[in-house]
Amino acid sequence: MNILQLNPQIVVYTPLGPGLAYFIMDYGMSINSCWVVRLAKGEIKHFDSNDIRVEGNPTYGFPLKPEIPDSWMIMKEKKKLVSGN
Repeated sequence: MNILQLNPQIVVYTPLGPGLAYFIMDYGMSINSCWVVRLAKGEIKHFDSNDIRVEGNPTYGFPLKPEIPDSWMIMKEKKKLVSGN
């Protein structure tokens, strides 16, 4: 297993909202990488690489805000209903 500390951190979007990625843990070719992300409210969560979207760079033709899957928005709305916020 390899652990890469991101310095500086990377702005990412997750099913639970935006955050900063601090580490990537790579377990090898047969398993997706795990991203360690601090969410906006301070929570630290681990995400599979399929559940991460990285901010782009318009200089290279990538839009700043990535496409967010519709299913992520549905998850976020359900979380709001459960928490009452």
